[in-house]
Amino acid sequence: MRLKKFFQQLKAMPVLMGKLFIVQFFTWIGLFALWIYATPVITRYVFLTINSESNAFENGTAWVGYCFALYSLLAAVLAFYLPLIYKRTGMCKLHAYLLFAGSAGLMLFYFIQNRWMLFVPFMLIGVAWSGISNIPYRLIGAIAPDDSIDFYFSVFSFSVVIPQVFAATVLGIVTKYFFSGQTLYTILLGGMSMLIAGIIMFFIPEIKKNKPVDD
Repeated sequence: MRLKKFFQQLKAMPVLMGKLFIVQFFTWIGLFALWIYATPVITRYVFLTINSESNAFENGTAWVGYCFALYSLLAAVLAFYLPLIYKRTGMCKLHAYLLFAGSAGLMLFYFIQNRWMLFVPFMLIGVAWSGISNIPYRLIGAIAPDDSIDFYFSVFSFSVVIPQVFAATVLGIVTKYFFSGQTLYTILLGGMSMLIAGIIMFFIPEIKKNKPVDD
């Protein structure tokens, strides 16, 4: 009976849920490309070393920490202002714009040779992260029936798990056999993936909220 109810609830989910799954897949491929390969890319292409015992490598890994701290802090601050912005733009359009910013940030890695310039792509990624960690869940909260909201969020958690498994198994293969170990191209691939997510999100119609999503 429980299994039958599970599939009934799954079948009753709105089309938007499936579209958000696709957006999440391409979004998180971009994020996992960054999280997995930021250190080897920055140490190799900005600090010009692949020797993990060198001072340059240590400086590079420290700089990675500074950059991630910046994007996390920026995202946390911007999250407070998102409700003010999407009241004007709509949540779907705003999320698309933020994904475009994240995509641009990832693609900018190709042009960065100065450590200080690294803050620019990470700021763009931080702008995107403020929405990625917020807006999809607000959308789910807006469309989920009150008596099924836990089920909706449980199912939606797989929109992060699936790309995580995919990235862990596929990105390494792509980097080795298609990019000849050039991890910079893997981050560029992540940027293109996030761009696809933004394009899909841009064409998703704004939902008609039947309950408030911003307290």
